[in-house]
Amino acid sequence: MREVLTICFALILLVPALLSGVNFEPQGFVDTYHATRLNDPYDFLSSRTRLRLEMWMSGEDASLFAAMNAINNNVITSNSGIELREAYLDYIADEWDLRIGMQIIIWGKADGLAITDIVSPWDYTEFLARDFDDIRLPVDAVRWRLLFDNANLEFLMIPIFRPAVLPLPGTPWAFKYKFPGNVEVEFDNPILPDLLLENSEIGGKLSFYLPGIDFAISSFYTWDDYPTMHRTISIVGDTLSVHYHPEHHRLTFIGAEFSNPWEDFVLRGEAAFYTNRYFDPENLTDTALFKKNSLNWMIGLDWTPGNDWMLTAQFVDNFILDYDKAIKGDKHTMLATLHISKNLFRQTLELSMMGYYGINDEDYFVRSSMNYALTDELHLLLGIDAFLGDDGMMGQYDDNDELWIKAKYSF
Repeated sequence: MREVLTICFALILLVPALLSGVNFEPQGFVDTYHATRLNDPYDFLSSRTRLRLEMWMSGEDASLFAAMNAINNNVITSNSGIELREAYLDYIADEWDLRIGMQIIIWGKADGLAITDIVSPWDYTEFLARDFDDIRLPVDAVRWRLLFDNANLEFLMIPIFRPAVLPLPGTPWAFKYKFPGNVEVEFDNPILPDLLLENSEIGGKLSFYLPGIDFAISSFYTWDDYPTMHRTISIVGDTLSVHYHPEHHRLTFIGAEFSNPWEDFVLRGEAAFYTNRYFDPENLTDTALFKKNSLNWMIGLDWTPGNDWMLTAQFVDNFILDYDKAIKGDKHTMLATLHISKNLFRQTLELSMMGYYGINDEDYFVRSSMNYALTDELHLLLGIDAFLGDDGMMGQYDDNDELWIKAKYSF
């Protein structure tokens, strides 16, 4: 229903603007992706084929873009079907522009990390074992920008909250919760905010593009994409029963970002200050959660030494202010990433490696791949995903090392 209303509203606004002349530009791609586990039981962790259709209709000052996916997923069958990916109206004036509809909004300078990039939620159905273009989810938003010579001011309003998508129970990527043997656990469905105007998400961003440096400040009054796991407990004999009541809460964040090129290097950074985030207690029998402010920051360095090499390194720290030792988790949660790529054979073959290292839990995720362009339209890809560690977000998938193959044809 939301997708239908978005398209109808965009068309109603767009048609009058296009009466003077219409340009119609269809395009898209077909891709197929299959991944098999590299250890017993050697089953498929992913097997999906997708048709993407995209359409541009443009007039003198306005345009309409729509993208649709038709997906057949053989492992997570509930993800099979037809979905509207994006559908929005653009209107461009001399000193401002407006975009209304279902759209993906990207903030920040980080590569594969969400620091200030929290407007469009993420889809973790297959954790990180997908392209980042597919992990971000669209939101129904109104985006209005004022355009200046060396800056722009952006305003956002999102009337319908859309949460992040977590891995489904019973799938290879379901989160692995660890509880003692005498604990019984029950989960309710998350409580979402009511569909009211006062529950809209609103934000803004002021960006500057100056000689030698880009920087921006932003703020967003939003809902936490991930539910807080409130819980009640009961004890019968030696059995502890834990009943979780997930609920999404309001968040306010203030962010800043910058990018500074220098010769073969680009220095990047981001920081996001969050107010009133909830944190679980270490003791399972405690039902009172902690409400604290936190600071999430990143520093990154890109290096292009020449000869088609590219190296990117990043360090991230999520810092809980006014930390209490009874909180589950550390005061600082640190992560490091490294991305290396090399183009060969007149840039028809790309070799790359992207690695994540969770410093606190000493867990890893490493994706190594090669992308060969048979033609400009047809690409063949082959890769290996490796998960290592006993604990942590990535270590929980230690048994999910996989070999994958992908083919993509664009038209």
